This record gives sequence, C-alpha cells and structure tokens, in this order.
Amino acid sequence: MSQLATTDPIATVKEDADDDLDAVLAELENEDDSGYRAQRLEELKGDAAGSGINPTATLESTKSAYTTLKSDDETLGFTTEHERALVHFFHPDFTRCNIMDSHCQQIAGKHAELQDADMAFARVDVKDAPFVVEKLGVRVLPCVIGFVKGVVKGRITGFEGLCWDGRENSPAVTRNLEEAIVGWTVLSKRFLLNHEDEDASGEDGDEDSRRDRRNNHGRRGIQGRKQVIEDEGDDWD
Repeated sequence: MSQLATTDPIATVKEDADDDLDAVLAELENEDDSGYRAQRLEELKGDAAGSGINPTATLESTKSAYTTLKSDDETLGFTTEHERALVHFFHPDFTRCNIMDSHCQQIAGKHAELQDADMAFARVDVKDAPFVVEKLGVRVLPCVIGFVKGVVKGRITGFEGLCWDGRENSPAVTRNLEEAIVGWTVLSKRFLLNHEDEDASGEDGDEDSRRDRRNNHGRRGIQGRKQVIEDEGDDWD
C-alpha cells in the first residue's frame, strides 16, 4: 500500500512569513528615513508577536555581520580583538571594490547566520585607515586580508585566483573566496553550496597545494615591514 506524502500547512505558512519578513527587512535596511524605519519595525514587532520571530534582532544581526571600520584605531582593534578576522580594504568609487564587497557580505551573512564563533568580517575605506594601509602594503584594490590573532594569514589582491573568465559577479567567485579564506584557516569550514566535490577524501594534497598558492604573500602582522603588491586592479594613488 502506497503512502501519500503530506505537507505541514503550519510549516508552509511559517516559510512564507519568513520570506516576506526577509523582503521587508531588506527594504528597511536601505531606508533613509529613520522615523519611518522605526515605525515599520514597531509594526513588525506587533505582527510577529507569538510567532517567535524577532525582526529587530534579525535586521541588526545582518548589519553587524559585516562591520564598517572608520579609522586606523578601529581597524587595528578589530584585527587584534577577534580570534579570526577578515578585512576588505576598498574605495567606494571603484566598481570592482563594490563587487568584492558584495561577495564578502554574502559570506559574512552566511557565517553569522550559522554562528561561526570567533570570526568577524569588516571593511574599511583605504582613506580612513592610511597607517594600516601603509603598514600592510595595500597598493591595489580591492584587497581582502585575513588575520588570525592579529597576524596576516593570506590576502587576495583584485580578483587574483578567484576568477578566470571575467565574470567577477559570479556566485562561483563567492565560493572561491570562501574556499581561500578557509585555506588561510581564517574560516574553519565552508558554508556555501557546491563545495562537496572538493571535500572528497584523497584530495588533501590538492587542497594543500591550493592553500600554498594562496599564502604566497607570506605571513606578517600589521607591525611587519611594508609589502608592495602588483596587480591589474585599481590603484588609487
């Protein structure tokens, strides 16, 4: 006797509600009118009463997953206060920096959602942190640098090692970036999709090889000597 598949109507309704909430929160995050934003959040709190959904916490956790640093002091503190940290050095007027920013934000959001402990993501405008930029030898943008206990474990200049077909907006670039950060040991695991074929046993040698290539810039702290990077990305000097 065949068994009919059943669908839980309560679960379906909750999924639809979650999707609607995500859309509203995304709209509010881009809302410039703080008064309207506060009003809508209060309305959402009322609508969510008894549903177990906390819209304020959801919005704030999304924003805090990817911090914007404003100075040398904030950048230095960020890289030393967190066990593992990733910083995107960018310029707001550079298109490629905006693309990289999107990839970093997606990874930060996913790892915050799944609570990857002791890992923090941030970005900083290079003009806001000239001392750190000079000490780390950041010359070409975008530049993504990973830290463990304040020591540089790896960096990506431009889209080097992430993209070979010119499609810098591709989801594959996001996955490649996450893989690179895992290779630096800045992230402990992959959370994005389509990495399964790279996790098979017997490929440890290939993984070690990829990790070595990504670490070819050496390991140094912010107090280390200046390193000049050459790439075909945007030079803001």
